[in-house]
Amino acid sequence: MIGRSVFSRTVPLILFAGAVLLLGLVLTSLRFAYDARENSQQALEASRLNARALLLYNLVQDAETSQRGYLLAGEEKYLSPFKRAEALVRLQFLSISGDMLKVGISGTTIDRLKSLIETKISEMKNTVALKTAGRDAEALAIVQADAGKVAMDEIHHIMTRIDAITGNIGFQKRRALSKATEWLMITIAGGAVLLVVLVGGAIWVIFSHTVQLEEARKALTHQNETLEVRIGQRTRHLERANRELQSYAYIVGHDLRAPLVNIMGFTSELERASAIFADYVKKPEGERDALIEKQAGEAVNVDIPEALGFIRSSMKRMDDLINEILRLARAGSRQLVAERLSLADLLSETVANLQHRLDETNARVEIAPDLPHISSDRLALQQIFGNLLDNAVKYAHATRPPVIRVTGAIAGDQVVIDVSDNGRGIAERDLERIFELFRRSGSQDRPGEGIGLAHVRALVRRLGGDVLVKSTLGEGTTFFVSLATDLRFVKDRGEQ
Repeated sequence: MIGRSVFSRTVPLILFAGAVLLLGLVLTSLRFAYDARENSQQALEASRLNARALLLYNLVQDAETSQRGYLLAGEEKYLSPFKRAEALVRLQFLSISGDMLKVGISGTTIDRLKSLIETKISEMKNTVALKTAGRDAEALAIVQADAGKVAMDEIHHIMTRIDAITGNIGFQKRRALSKATEWLMITIAGGAVLLVVLVGGAIWVIFSHTVQLEEARKALTHQNETLEVRIGQRTRHLERANRELQSYAYIVGHDLRAPLVNIMGFTSELERASAIFADYVKKPEGERDALIEKQAGEAVNVDIPEALGFIRSSMKRMDDLINEILRLARAGSRQLVAERLSLADLLSETVANLQHRLDETNARVEIAPDLPHISSDRLALQQIFGNLLDNAVKYAHATRPPVIRVTGAIAGDQVVIDVSDNGRGIAERDLERIFELFRRSGSQDRPGEGIGLAHVRALVRRLGGDVLVKSTLGEGTTFFVSLATDLRFVKDRGEQ
């Protein structure tokens, strides 16, 4: 889950990281683009210098070729290339001399090249002038002296060096250009990938937060929709608890008052008998007749012991009722502890604890093997099902041995356990009354205080469920016990 604080920190952080990355990408790209432009410019300048140096060399060669053609043929037309070259050589040399310094050619070499070109041009001008003057032998002698050839060879050597230098510079700059371009592409591609990752991360965070907000909105809508239902349920729960409390108060008051009325009544009887005996004692012996003696004897021997016996039994009845009320109150205030339980195993343990009662009545208990598991309070469940099984045995039909069947299934967030018997059954008018405190139905031929089923219902409701009953007189009874599958949820809702 992405909390609001996490979201409020993450999105600005991602945006800031994206801005920093974008700035770094732009600066890096500009750097590589600048390097690429510089390398490209320098490679182009080296290539141009190479071409211009080659043009200078070609001009010198053209002049030499024109000179030799004129010397051999003596025709004026062969001098046109010489004259053009003579006019352009110096200008061409001046145009490249500064650039040659930039590429690392020494000033000494440049000066030497200038001197050689001037020497070669001068040698060619002399031979052309001698040829024009008709002094062919002198012109030929200058050529045969090989001074021009030596100069031309050295010019060729220098031009070769210039070509190598500019070619190497061009190669290095083109390679640097290629590398800068490659790094530029890598930077752009890598930056694009990181931007996609950051944007994707931001989109994911925003989408996740949006989904959570939508889920929270739906949950809030659902809570609002179910709030009225839950309030109604809690209201009914409170009203039911209030009615039960009023009923308990009435029943307790009534049942406790009955022994008290008996005590008061027999106390009056005791006072009456005591008064008769006191009158008898006060009379002189001569005034005591047979009737008075008989009444006094009955008071001492019959009325007073009978009244004391009834008072004693009423007090015992009251003490028993009070103890049962205290036991029920202690059970209702006990802290419940949820643990994972197998209902089949728990019921088997409960049956084992009642085995002597079952053997006495030849009772048979059939427990479904597929009873679900539940997270609830073990002791409360043992008390619930112990009471129900004990009642099924206690109120068995007189003409057949008891057969008790226990089945169960999951129903939403509840598990419903059915406890059926083939006992004497319960009258329809008593189906709800049997859950009241100190109330019993049918023939009162079995011992009991009428508190067991009240205890069962109180425990079941504390476990997040309820208990209902269906019965047919003479055929049997089925108790339907619904329980929360997980007691922790009942505690969370505050229903205990």
